[in-house]
Amino acid sequence: MKKIMINNKKIALIGLLALSLFSLFAGDINNSTAAYIRMGIGARIIAMGEAGTATTKDITSAYWNPAGLVDMKDIEFSSMYNLSMNYDRSFMYAAFGKNFDWGALALNWVNASVSDIEGFDDLDQPTGFFDNSEHNIALSYANRYKKLSFGVTPKFYLSSMDGETETGFGLDLGIKYDINQYIEAGFMVRDLVGELAGDTVPRQLNLGLAAHPFMGVTLAADAVMEAEENPKFIFGAEYWTPIGRDPEADSKVSVVEMSEISSWDSMLSYAQTGIRLGFNEGRFSVGTGLRFRSIQLDYVYRFGNHDIFNDDHIISLILKF
Repeated sequence: MKKIMINNKKIALIGLLALSLFSLFAGDINNSTAAYIRMGIGARIIAMGEAGTATTKDITSAYWNPAGLVDMKDIEFSSMYNLSMNYDRSFMYAAFGKNFDWGALALNWVNASVSDIEGFDDLDQPTGFFDNSEHNIALSYANRYKKLSFGVTPKFYLSSMDGETETGFGLDLGIKYDINQYIEAGFMVRDLVGELAGDTVPRQLNLGLAAHPFMGVTLAADAVMEAEENPKFIFGAEYWTPIGRDPEADSKVSVVEMSEISSWDSMLSYAQTGIRLGFNEGRFSVGTGLRFRSIQLDYVYRFGNHDIFNDDHIISLILKF
């Protein structure tokens, strides 16, 4: 009982810290600046309602909470593409990371673009078509001290429209704490400092919990706060189950010999499939995944709540070595 009370105090302390920082963020901020950077990446976490602050332990942590990078494998690569965006829009993501003895590093890129935009002059006369492209390039670093993981992500913003280019910067900070074998807590500040073309990029606070009550089950909840907006609460769930036996489990080949094998049989061993559900401000999402020892494929269908834009069909890939 005493141990549970101590853990509850730690959770309350993290929550109090988040609320204290949020009070510093209140101000006159244009929430439309670099809005694409808050759209979410990776089909797995999007399918869980975007509750990724305490959930991620792979290369996608570079976006959701850089502190989670300490749990990724030696080398990881990830990419994502939204299949269903209309009005000549696209949204893509790619990242590459490696774990070192002195911490984890990840380079990630987010791109949102719109093509074939019709332009008009002051007299409302057509001037032709142009494109708009937004880029965010970031380098994340993470390390661990006992049960506490921490990460930092300096970011570079690049915006290009009709031949004109504008730049900016941002900084994300994150921590994760392993409360016990069943519960993890996470806290992240997106764009603690951030500016693009003279406008302040909105700061975002994310406070999350991830629970693992049974083997293969993850339950997640996030509280997300932005200046001049009401806090929103996000919920997600995931279940993984094996779909085959690991061929290495009954193998009599020595460990030394197995370490020298680099084949599709090895990469595609340990097959699992997963299902996911998420809820985010009245917006539901469902998804599935297929993962092996070195490859993970994920898909999400996110129901839209907008009269103009389509529902989302998103696929993503993670390679682990």
